[in-house]
Amino acid sequence: MVGFKRRLRFAALTCVLLLAAAATITAQSGGAMPTPTSKAQPTPNKPRAGVEVTKIQLRAIKRRVGEPCPANVTFRGAITTNGPTTVEYTWLSSDGRSWPTRNLKFAAAGTQSVTESWKLGQPGKTVGVWIQMQVASPNRMFSNKVTENFTCAR
Repeated sequence: MVGFKRRLRFAALTCVLLLAAAATITAQSGGAMPTPTSKAQPTPNKPRAGVEVTKIQLRAIKRRVGEPCPANVTFRGAITTNGPTTVEYTWLSSDGRSWPTRNLKFAAAGTQSVTESWKLGQPGKTVGVWIQMQVASPNRMFSNKVTENFTCAR
């Protein structure tokens, strides 16, 4: 019987504490507590903080078959923004080469093309490299990596 009374007091004390907490929340919110069946409000989409690059694509332009090495391989990229801005970008390559940073001005939202050429290979050697575009601003973004694999004639 003593154990039952203790459990009953504990349950009553828990109810009192929960009611006090609910009253405090209600008083702080200035209104009634929501019912358990009320639907959650959808979270609104966050507005964009500003103009940014929204997409980057990169591909290799096919080189001429039989071209002597070092072969001139050209890569064409496309940068898309959602508004007027200046995009600062560079190229990254598998050999760790240091490429200059370039700026591309957008007067409005849209897509602009960029190209880069890279002399690759030595006679009789196999070439296996990749190149990638990196946008540094207005937001940081990377393109896909494009690989070039071929063997140079002797």
